Amino acid sequence: MAITEYEKDGKKFYKVYVNIRGKDNKRIRVQKKLYDIQSRSAALKDEKRLIKEVTEKVLKLEGKGLLWKEVLYRWELAAKKGLVSSNLNYHSTLDHVNRLTKYTSSWLNKTASDISRSDGRNLLNHAKMNGVSDSLINKIKSSINIVFIWGIEEGFIQGNLTNSKGPVYGLGFESSEEKVKPILTLEEVRKFLLEAKIRNHPWYPIWAFALLTGMRSGELMALLWEDVDLDNNIIRVSKSFNKRTKNIKCPKNGTWRNVDVNGQLKNLLIELRRERPNDSHVLPHFSEWKNGYAGEVLRRFLQGIGINKEVVFHTLRACFATHLLSQGVEPLKVMRMGGWSDLKTFQIYLRMSGVDVKGVTANFAVLPIPENQARVLPLRNNI
Repeated sequence: MAITEYEKDGKKFYKVYVNIRGKDNKRIRVQKKLYDIQSRSAALKDEKRLIKEVTEKVLKLEGKGLLWKEVLYRWELAAKKGLVSSNLNYHSTLDHVNRLTKYTSSWLNKTASDISRSDGRNLLNHAKMNGVSDSLINKIKSSINIVFIWGIEEGFIQGNLTNSKGPVYGLGFESSEEKVKPILTLEEVRKFLLEAKIRNHPWYPIWAFALLTGMRSGELMALLWEDVDLDNNIIRVSKSFNKRTKNIKCPKNGTWRNVDVNGQLKNLLIELRRERPNDSHVLPHFSEWKNGYAGEVLRRFLQGIGINKEVVFHTLRACFATHLLSQGVEPLKVMRMGGWSDLKTFQIYLRMSGVDVKGVTANFAVLPIPENQARVLPLRNNI
């Protein structure tokens, strides 16, 4: 605080300058100046008034808590130490942080408690307009909610919040038109495997295994010969390889399951055992597979044989489910063998196979019958 005397146009004036920093948060600083005060006594009164105003503003700002980037930084430290949730591992923590650093960049230097639902809505709409997928937008929302609620609970976000659960909690957005996911027809599946077999492609057994079992990529990679029971034609799926952590974990839904071994799969297993008698893993491991490029290898091969579809490795699992359902296999059995525990997720395969509407109009005939197909009724004599 200071009162300074100066001259202007031959007259004496006073300037008052007040500068106050936060008591607990030194980052907070409020300054205020007044010029052209005509007397020292008036300057002293103005100084007292400014000190009160600035002090109240500093206290108000301190009560709002930290900037969004500061909350995010503290959440990251706590999450890596296991102080947020036991379900958060190192990689999932990085996913949240990277996602928020990228998609909430306009919030980073903003006081977290000042981030409103309007800010949240604008952020989601901006992401949507820039082509961010619906699934990623939901992940962004989830990450914001997790960090924001934690910040409130820990006292890092304070003040009169417009929404105590965060700026995007409960916000919906209009989804784009649902697109049919690309899938290989049964004819394309047969052509694909025939060409891979003829060309002796090293990935042939992996692709064939995926299509015959519906197993996930990580489950296939973790499959050991001790999991295979050829006497009873059963494979027990109890583990999965995590490409990010390079560790073995439980399958996605957390439970083990059995997979049926048909005649074709049994022959493939016998062939694999004969070719690789000393390997504990059923399937060969390639660097592209371990490093997450299985989809690229698949697309490149399909394009080489004239099948130009934007597929991923997971498409083989979708083919397994869709074509089994199309052939009349009970949905519950397909779900059990493929390890789907969520009926809502599985519904897409029911729709893709068409079994949910198959036969609905079988007895619905309303068009005129052509004359050459008209049924001739016998004449009966009236007696």
